[in-house]
Amino acid sequence: MIDAGHSLFTVYYEGIGTRISKPLALAYLQASAEKGYILSQKRLGFAYRGSDPRGLVEKDIQQARIWFTRAAEQGDAESASQLAAIYRKGLGVPKDERTAFEWLKRAENMPFDGSISHGGLAVYYEEGIGTEVDLVQAYKYFDLQGTAGVPDKKRLEAQMTPEQVQQAIALSRAWQEENRTFFPSYYGLEHQSDGSYR
Repeated sequence: MIDAGHSLFTVYYEGIGTRISKPLALAYLQASAEKGYILSQKRLGFAYRGSDPRGLVEKDIQQARIWFTRAAEQGDAESASQLAAIYRKGLGVPKDERTAFEWLKRAENMPFDGSISHGGLAVYYEEGIGTEVDLVQAYKYFDLQGTAGVPDKKRLEAQMTPEQVQQAIALSRAWQEENRTFFPSYYGLEHQSDGSYR
């Protein structure tokens, strides 16, 4: 069972019922990742990216990219979003906004937390990062963020026609129906200053 390797990693990494052992934790994590366990692959990606407070491994952006790619290719949206950031910033690879956008776009339809990409896609469409500027698509993705997207939608509305706003809302609703995820705006409710919807 490949997830057992991830569990043993946690035991030795956290010192659950035993002493903390970074070498054993890393060995179990790597073995599990090599066998294709997504959580282990993603955890290695973050560790090599330098996001591990215990310094499990030395920072190595190339290794981070390899592990994030493996996890993303199995459907992990968070890993795909990390790849987008790597390519957008040119971390250890040539800066490539088009590839960054493609990874974010792929993340949207990934089975493991695809909605994580909505905020990034909204910004990419608004600013034309790796794609053409498309305020309708930007508004759609801000709408898909629920309450978090309200200030950005209001900002975009000043640059859009009422028809464009309605088109964006229709696209958001279609996405919600297709993905069986509904936000209050879907029912025509507006966010109020007291935090409610009416």
